[in-house]
Amino acid sequence: MLGKPGVVFTMRYPDDTGYVWNFTAAVRDRTSAHLRDRADVYMAFPKLSGNPSYQPKHLQPVELDFYDNTPRGRTAIEQFVRSHNVKVVVFMSAFSYTVCLDLLRRLGVRTLNTENNGFDPRRRDGALKKTAKYVVRRVLRLQQHDLHLANSGAQETFLLRYQMLPRDKVVLMRNSVDSVKYQPGDRAAARAQLGLAPDRFWLLAVSQARPEKRLERILHVVREVVDARPDRRIGFVYVGDGEPAAAWKRVATQLGLDDACVFAGRQDHLVPYYHAADLFVHAAERESFGNAIVEAMASGLPVVASAAPGPKESILDGETGAVIGLDDFVGFRQAVLRYVDNPEITKMHGKNARARVDTAYNVVRQSKEFAAHIERFL
Repeated sequence: MLGKPGVVFTMRYPDDTGYVWNFTAAVRDRTSAHLRDRADVYMAFPKLSGNPSYQPKHLQPVELDFYDNTPRGRTAIEQFVRSHNVKVVVFMSAFSYTVCLDLLRRLGVRTLNTENNGFDPRRRDGALKKTAKYVVRRVLRLQQHDLHLANSGAQETFLLRYQMLPRDKVVLMRNSVDSVKYQPGDRAAARAQLGLAPDRFWLLAVSQARPEKRLERILHVVREVVDARPDRRIGFVYVGDGEPAAAWKRVATQLGLDDACVFAGRQDHLVPYYHAADLFVHAAERESFGNAIVEAMASGLPVVASAAPGPKESILDGETGAVIGLDDFVGFRQAVLRYVDNPEITKMHGKNARARVDTAYNVVRQSKEFAAHIERFL
């Protein structure tokens, strides 16, 4: 006799990959706590390293790559689905035609997809492509999961208007952060812990190192802010890694910023960095949500960000930070300078940011919503 149905949360990277993937794993783990009475819950990683950067509490990690659509990968997936009575698989940022959706449908498995990818809101399709999408996705109802979970209002609009997904296949489930883990802390102690000068005004950026994050533009802003306020000691910390990071370091050197910049690389524990900073900056041109932005806000930091869709929703311009036109780096510099020049506004907007996260981006709310969406298919 079969036991409880199985639910699998899929992960794209090995379990020792940290930062944003820790956040993703933690939300899925919290969600599993609401499912345990009804289902056996697993988190599938392509590789279990033996040294996980996040240790789940409410589900079982397994080594299986649900994004492997090769014959060997499909065989392994089918064996696991059959042997564990899997009824629901939750993908992450997976186009339906890139994973083994046909196999899972044949096995009676329902699929959900958390939509986390950044997108360019300026993209437009020609009439032919737009019509083809409409026919395939709205009329024939192909190339889609059973449910697509949009992480922001802008992402929901993108899925409906650009991706042409049916209305009944898209729901809004805003991302969240753990506001107990991320909260204001002791700035002096954090700076001492990280070896940062106690008397600088520290700007902080946290992101994966990808071209669309445009960190080189932030470095030019830092140079201009340093030049505009020679009587202030300005510093900049970047936390993140990836291929463009080496080029960004060279830009900092070319701009004469070696003394003012700290490239901290990948860090799995970001709390001391948020505590040490005065202001968070983010210049991405594509961002559907922006986890680090909301973590910084929860930590009591105002945020200056380019007006990508996610930041436009999370930041209240003039109350919790500043939202600047996507390509307006003169405005970006001016916004940073306003915070450099006005400690009281910086402090007030940081408090407002914390309050906004408490009400709008609560992880307890998200985990309950997530579980409810999954339970529909058990």
